[in-house]
Amino acid sequence: MLRSMAETHQKSPSDPPEHSDRHERDASADMERDTIALPSHVAGSGALDRLVETARDYARQAASANTLKAYAQDWSHFARWCRMRGADPLPCSPQLIGLYIADLAAPQGQASRSPPALSVSSIERRLSGLAWGYAQRGEMLDRKDRHIATVLAGIRR
Repeated sequence: MLRSMAETHQKSPSDPPEHSDRHERDASADMERDTIALPSHVAGSGALDRLVETARDYARQAASANTLKAYAQDWSHFARWCRMRGADPLPCSPQLIGLYIADLAAPQGQASRSPPALSVSSIERRLSGLAWGYAQRGEMLDRKDRHIATVLAGIRR
């Protein structure tokens, strides 16, 4: 599953994401897709048709464009991090996400060009981005899973 760190070139948590992974679909395409549809037994009956557009409007307003852009960048960073370690971001693996956030929190070395560890609030934002990314792919990220929650609790200390 995970290749040894010696076999893989390490990148820091703040490196920009690459955009070649099959899991890094364009976030705007995900949001533009019609995700609200009527069940077949009520479609065309008029009973709920008028509410569909209202529900779509609310769904579009759920997050700002900047938030969606940040979440898409978070997902791209995670997918790249996984790829560099020989792992796949799908399906959702709380153990893998626990390793990812531990890596984000760990100092990257003593070299002057090494980026510092991310703050707790930055890591939590990345987790929000991952939750969004998994939701866009029909999966759920449980931030209360012990593999994530205990690592995050240790980072907070």
